[in-house]
Amino acid sequence: MGRRHNPPPVIAGLYVVAFAYADTSVRFEQRHTLNVGGKWLGRVPCLALCRSFQKAEFMIQQCSKRWEPLGIAAGYKSIEEAKQRIERSYHGITLKWRKQTVPRKTARAAYKAELKAESCSFCGRTPLEVTAMVGSKTRICNHCVDSFHEAIHDESK
Repeated sequence: MGRRHNPPPVIAGLYVVAFAYADTSVRFEQRHTLNVGGKWLGRVPCLALCRSFQKAEFMIQQCSKRWEPLGIAAGYKSIEEAKQRIERSYHGITLKWRKQTVPRKTARAAYKAELKAESCSFCGRTPLEVTAMVGSKTRICNHCVDSFHEAIHDESK
């Protein structure tokens, strides 16, 4: 698999609780896995057990070797339930799980700061709250574009 890199503490807006590498000692079986865009995802090299920042829901992010998310299985009520489910397809992965070393509170603060840096310069909405965002240094969201358009084209003024 080459040099292994630990995942970032947050992948696709979710806190990484634990992670595992599906190396050659892990036997993959194409069942209870993900269908992404009408195709079976198949074996992936990295798995991240994640938790939502907002609620007590756990997910399995199936990732590339660089921890880019390829698919997600969601709706697990506990870490144990998620681990049991993924073991059905990745036989032997149970012994491979490693705990995240970055505390959840620290990861959440870093994620919020990252979102804030990417927020709309006018209203402060984050990329997660809008349909579109343009600009690099000064950013504007679709809501502000719509508001400015209405103000400019308001015939009553």
